[in-house]
Amino acid sequence: MSTTDLEPTTGESGTDLVPVEEAPAPAPTALLEPSADERAEAVRTRLLLPFLLPVLSAAALAFYAINLSRALLAGGSGTASLIIASIFTLLILGGAVWVTANPGLSSSAVAISVAVLLMLVMAVGLTSLGPSAPKEEKKAAGYKQPSGEAVGTMEVDALATLKFNATNYDVPAGIIQIDYILGGGQHTLVFTDPKLRGFELAVGGNVTKDTGKVELAAGSYTIYCSIPGHRAAGMEATVTVAG
Repeated sequence: MSTTDLEPTTGESGTDLVPVEEAPAPAPTALLEPSADERAEAVRTRLLLPFLLPVLSAAALAFYAINLSRALLAGGSGTASLIIASIFTLLILGGAVWVTANPGLSSSAVAISVAVLLMLVMAVGLTSLGPSAPKEEKKAAGYKQPSGEAVGTMEVDALATLKFNATNYDVPAGIIQIDYILGGGQHTLVFTDPKLRGFELAVGGNVTKDTGKVELAAGSYTIYCSIPGHRAAGMEATVTVAG
């Protein structure tokens, strides 16, 4: 179509055709460049959040696990640890139910609730830091090796077949040095005698030999591996001490 159309008009001489100028077509809207705020929002939602959310979640879980484990270790007995774990589980479930029941909560309120929970866990972890530490002094005080010269040496091999290399060991009365040799796997050597409670030799991994001293009177003693299932599999032997 041309840019000029004819429009009929009525004049003295009848109907005349008067040219009418057509309105120019609007120019296409130019593409707008994104603003600085829009660019920052795009970087935040497409780059930072997908990277930071997994990292922050893993850090929060590690923080929670470390501090809660301290509280469980400080509990000592299984009952106390179970009570502590149950309390924290109920707190977490209750918080989740509360957030679900209030869908109108703002993100800031949810963030504050999570922060309060983590602070509570941290406080419990710091409070129980001392009681959860290993009782090295008590363990050392539980058994004290004799300091004198050994009158005999007993070599015990811990085999990968969950057996000792012998079922009976003959030694003289007095201070005996026990050499515990790794033959495969991971094993310990302890006595059933209450007077020797706390004495333990352990081999496995990079530790291929462990040595310790015991003072034995005439009689018979039982040694075994204290790792669960090893004694039941036959990792047990008798030590016969001559008078």
